Amino acid sequence: MLLAYLLGLLTGIAIASFFIGKKLYKYYLKNKVQSKQLQQLKKLKQKNNKAILEEEE
Repeated sequence: MLLAYLLGLLTGIAIASFFIGKKLYKYYLKNKVQSKQLQQLKKLKQKNNKAILEEEE
């Protein structure tokens, strides 16, 4: 009886860990993509600012 309880508990923890890990991985990928997009926007903004400054001179 105790063995069945422990096996059930272990299985439940494993399944919960799998789904939690899946959610965390989705969040990680989303965050990674968003940070790359922000870096690209910053580079474009810097290039745009440089071009505007050169036009004014």
